[in-house]
Amino acid sequence: MKTYYCWRCKKDMPFLEEDEWQQVSPHLTDAIRGIKEYRQKHGCDIATAHKYARPKAALLFEEITGMPGVQFDVIYHHRLADKGPECKKCGHLFRTPKASYCVNCGQTAEENK
Repeated sequence: MKTYYCWRCKKDMPFLEEDEWQQVSPHLTDAIRGIKEYRQKHGCDIATAHKYARPKAALLFEEITGMPGVQFDVIYHHRLADKGPECKKCGHLFRTPKASYCVNCGQTAEENK
């Protein structure tokens, strides 16, 4: 696990390395089922169930990263393998492996090699 700025969350967040992702990802599909079960059990709306249901994926993410309260759907975009390299100028991640420049500082992929 490494921490980088997440442009979607607008704060520093833990990003899972591939071995950690392999532990969490199988449980992501079960999370929706867990939310449905929580709704049925508590008779609440989707927003409430989403807020209070604690799917196994979220619990594993918390265990690995030490960051509590991360919703399961946020975990999807915190996989390090889906991002580009770390920018040598500012330390942020390129948004994708094919990104041509760092959106934080403008350094090009060519300059980053």
